[in-house]
Amino acid sequence: MILSTNVPYSMVRDNIQRILDHRIGIEIYFDNNAIDEVTSQDVKETSRLLSDTGICCTVHAPYMDLSPGGVDRTIRSVTADKLKKSVEMANLLRAKGVVCHPGYNKWFYDGHQQVWLEASLKTWDEVLKEADEGLTVMVENIFEEEPSTFIELFGHFRDLFFCFDSGHFNLFSTASLDNWLVPLRERLKEMHLHDNHGASDDHLPIGRGTFPFRELKAFVGGSDDMIYTTEIHSEAYVSESIKNLKEFLS
Repeated sequence: MILSTNVPYSMVRDNIQRILDHRIGIEIYFDNNAIDEVTSQDVKETSRLLSDTGICCTVHAPYMDLSPGGVDRTIRSVTADKLKKSVEMANLLRAKGVVCHPGYNKWFYDGHQQVWLEASLKTWDEVLKEADEGLTVMVENIFEEEPSTFIELFGHFRDLFFCFDSGHFNLFSTASLDNWLVPLRERLKEMHLHDNHGASDDHLPIGRGTFPFRELKAFVGGSDDMIYTTEIHSEAYVSESIKNLKEFLS
């Protein structure tokens, strides 16, 4: 079991001692501009620092404005390039995994899942080829109301996996936890655990909102390499979030 918290790439080196004090790994977020600006040499230096201090990491790829299943070939090409570089940086960091957004929204595609899927297959085929052995490439639920698009996507790739996001589930899902996690159990490699009240993506600590964490307990454990990441967007919640994550998993 791997426990981690999210940290923007620009903040990693300045917070090494804080990370060590919390005894936790990190999920390093490269935003859309950072992934273009960062150099391989800089990331190699960060990788050495993490290795020397024994800090385990994963990577969160950029997602704003990107569309892995985009109909527009130019947008899809830009998306693929940023995702492939994210995988390249994850390789250099010797990360356990890299989390990406799949980009399906029924309102954008007018419910036409097949249009999104056909374009997505081209993108993920390119992205997965960049991953070194041992790096797990994952897609997480965002606006999806139920898991059918993931089931379709995973039917085409043996080496693409699932990151379950509790906060996004609480906002957008119309299906039960069982209906998500039972069919996707074999692909589940990571959970993003944060809370909200069902109205906005607040990224609160576990227990601060209305997500059914008691129900989620049935799907926790059972795998030594499962990654549990607390995703908090406010400095004020960092310590509480890590504490609540450890208590939830204990």
